[in-house]
Amino acid sequence: MSLNSPILSRRSAEIAARFGAQAAGYEDHAGLQRDVARRLAALLPDLKAPRVLELGCGTGLLSRHLVARYPDGDFVLTDAAPAMIGECRRNLARTRARVTYEVMDAGAAGGHDDLDLIVTSMTLHWLRDPVATLERLRALLAPGGVLLFATLGPDSFAEWRTVLATEGLPSGIPDLPAIPGVVEEEHLTPDNDSLSFLRRMKAVGGLTPREGYAPLTPGALRRAIRATNERFGGRLTWHIVYGRLERT
Repeated sequence: MSLNSPILSRRSAEIAARFGAQAAGYEDHAGLQRDVARRLAALLPDLKAPRVLELGCGTGLLSRHLVARYPDGDFVLTDAAPAMIGECRRNLARTRARVTYEVMDAGAAGGHDDLDLIVTSMTLHWLRDPVATLERLRALLAPGGVLLFATLGPDSFAEWRTVLATEGLPSGIPDLPAIPGVVEEEHLTPDNDSLSFLRRMKAVGGLTPREGYAPLTPGALRRAIRATNERFGGRLTWHIVYGRLERT
């Protein structure tokens, strides 16, 4: 297991620290992420003994599908948070698959090439330039190799963004650009109200705002929550896109 600490950007280090702090209890609150991993796994190609790289493995929600689908594969499972990798390793402890682990910043992934499969679930939206990252990742594939991903689409949390704009409040939601290669998408509203959404996001470590964002005051936050509940019944929409790119 390789856990030499890479050089992370300040933002990547902040995101990794927040997720890492919640690693032990992450799966207690990650029902949506588990469902996304399951749907992404349904898109896995038929391969006999692939060389596989996973970026943002977290606690192994998608990794479990990978090692089950490809029992003769070779896997490099990576995350920017060492604590997440520790949980993933424990969750896969009984697998007989050939697995190595690395601390890796998905936005600067490298060190591997001629890969048959690269996968990443719910990680791209944290990166500074997810579109450019996808192109760099595609270059790591062997000819005919496949890159699969699931990430937030541009419609995500439209209700919250609308309320903040109406109330004249800044938004900490990172930019969510259109992503190439999308083959499926879905819109989900898993939380009963906006406060439940924020609490669950905090519980999984997912509240790192965009760079340069000044957090709302407690009063402004309460006003935004109240307005979201009044205008949209407190429901916030997750727009999940699933994509496939190949190297020809």
